[in-house]
Amino acid sequence: MAPRVRQYTGPYERWVFGKKLGRPFSFPAIRDWKSRYFAALMDSPVPLPDVSQVKFRAEPGAPVERVDVRYPPLWKNGQGLSVRPFCFYDPVDAASPEPESLEDWMDMLLELLDQFTEGLDEVTGQRKRARYRVNFPINEASWTQDYDPGRAVAGQTPKATAPKAIVAVIDDGIPFANRTYLDGEGKTRVSHCWLQAARTTGPSAVPFGREISNGEIDTLRVEHGRDEAAMYVAAGAIDADLPEVGNYMLRETTHGAHTMAMTAGKAFGTGVDVSQNDIEIIAVQLPNSISWDTSGFGKEMYMLSALHYIFDRATRIAEAHGGAELPLVINFSYGWSAGRHDGQSEMDTAMQELLSSRRKLAPTFLVMPSGNTFEDDMHANFQESDFSDDQLSIGWQVQPDDRTSSYVEIWLPEGLDPEGYTFEVTPPRGVSLDAAPSLALRGAPRFPRGDPRNFANLRAGGAVVGQMSVDKNRGTRWRAMVALAPSVPVTMPEGETARWAASGRWTLTLKRTASAARLAPDAYVNIWAQRDDDPSELRTGGRQSYLVDLNRTPRIKPALPEYTQPLTPVRGFGSMNGVANADFVTRVGGYVQSSGHPARYSSAGGLLNTGGAAPVTWGAHVALSGVSDRGTALPGTVSQGVYSGARSILIGTSGAAPQVARCIARALADGLDPMSGLTPQSYTYPNAVKNVQLKARLGNFVTPALWSGER
Repeated sequence: MAPRVRQYTGPYERWVFGKKLGRPFSFPAIRDWKSRYFAALMDSPVPLPDVSQVKFRAEPGAPVERVDVRYPPLWKNGQGLSVRPFCFYDPVDAASPEPESLEDWMDMLLELLDQFTEGLDEVTGQRKRARYRVNFPINEASWTQDYDPGRAVAGQTPKATAPKAIVAVIDDGIPFANRTYLDGEGKTRVSHCWLQAARTTGPSAVPFGREISNGEIDTLRVEHGRDEAAMYVAAGAIDADLPEVGNYMLRETTHGAHTMAMTAGKAFGTGVDVSQNDIEIIAVQLPNSISWDTSGFGKEMYMLSALHYIFDRATRIAEAHGGAELPLVINFSYGWSAGRHDGQSEMDTAMQELLSSRRKLAPTFLVMPSGNTFEDDMHANFQESDFSDDQLSIGWQVQPDDRTSSYVEIWLPEGLDPEGYTFEVTPPRGVSLDAAPSLALRGAPRFPRGDPRNFANLRAGGAVVGQMSVDKNRGTRWRAMVALAPSVPVTMPEGETARWAASGRWTLTLKRTASAARLAPDAYVNIWAQRDDDPSELRTGGRQSYLVDLNRTPRIKPALPEYTQPLTPVRGFGSMNGVANADFVTRVGGYVQSSGHPARYSSAGGLLNTGGAAPVTWGAHVALSGVSDRGTALPGTVSQGVYSGARSILIGTSGAAPQVARCIARALADGLDPMSGLTPQSYTYPNAVKNVQLKARLGNFVTPALWSGER
């Protein structure tokens, strides 16, 4: 395949997929390169291409081949939406273990799609170019061979009585066979369940993975009795030969088991819970790679496909009962730390469009946690007054023995002219790079496709240990970014020499000329380190990096929160979940049940320092809060595990969000105001700073605990 201009490769794609860059440190599906099936996003308001027409020749004179491009079940056929998921497979060179250039191969496929994208720019009159993003690979065993999105779901049986509401859960490790989801007649309430990474079994209405219907779940229960593990094996939810599925469901509990039971299970603890028989359940189990990767990118297609699937199946449930759309509440206890945090990312845009469209038909809520990084020093905020001699520097502490890549992003305010701004990276003391890396933001090349962007490899002793970049994300906002290799030697592909980045304090600097534009009074530079901890069930070996204020000595964090002003540049305010910034998303913080105080880790919306009596807010904020810890000596929430009768304890706002989702769904099913089961918060302290900071963490409403007493 002849070399081509890499039109769509952004900073994450370049690092993660680059064979000589970060690919050896990625999760197995990328590192070992065993797939030619890929997830992707199309970011454009123009109509979707007719995928039946996407054809090409591998070389002159070769037969015409059709690329297998498909869309997942799109709610309302994706009409009126600008960000839409799709996936593709290249049949050419399928026997080859790897294309000559991975990036060039992807660009070729996306450029083919671009030929079938129609639409004229209202200003220039020229044809619009769609923006594409390649996501994670799809295992070949999961690729449906006979896919029809309009096909009836095998075994799906409408209930005798129409449900009054629908709850949905997107997570990992979905325990659809657990008896807590049986109705009063002993039938499952799980109407549809999409195992996105499971092995395909034949004709299907999903493009990859396997869909399990209520009829199939009830049949599995008859065939296997109380042996729920056997049910998961039969359904493909346990599959040791598929890394994206694995034996995760053999655990006593999973993240998804905890959140699903809190959202839609039966009574908790010793409390008495009303019947949930009138609320039907839809579930989507994400691939394990969603939790494995630390880059913060590549997951959007799976997540967005899950939302479309839920909306579509909710419509099918309503149509089966001959009625209008039903109230729908989705719990999605997931997130990452970096990103734009302004509601304008691909996922934020997509979620806002979907929620806005469906809310015109029926009450629709997407409930997400605020995050757990408030105390982890992963966010910093700088205003114009923080510049010194026209430069701004932050320390980035990279941990020793970190076996995964680390990432940090610096976001300039939208609308700022970057002329005269440069980005520099300095390694820890005693470490030398082969060249002093510096990138000018205005100098980023303007490729015919994709975002304006530029890259520089960080080399030590000739080996690439990192990547720095600048790009104008979605063509609207400038970002500077660093990706680093693990800080310890890891197993490399055969024939490659081990390479690693130095642990210690790296320094990231924005410099500007005297004539460069200044930040407006309400503008700021935001910095986020990506989440890089180690999910215990996956054993990635990741260790969390963090930010350091170079102008302050390290301080010991107090046992109780300080409600003071001004805030230090490295702060928890602004640590909000990076994928929960759309206006219509319901963001949930966590509080301690015994005291009512915010959980120490519970992330919050942004606050700016000001000369006034209290800080000024920016960005998305917590709407309401739920219990995430029972007490200081009893961290976490109690829920049910994978197998019937198993108990689960989960620490974090992921346990707070499903309590809110459950409460809202119950109210909607009863025909009440969605907030009727919640208690309004009251902030009447004499300290104005305390009121603002507490509200940023707890929101306007509080949800009572779902249980009473310890189990």
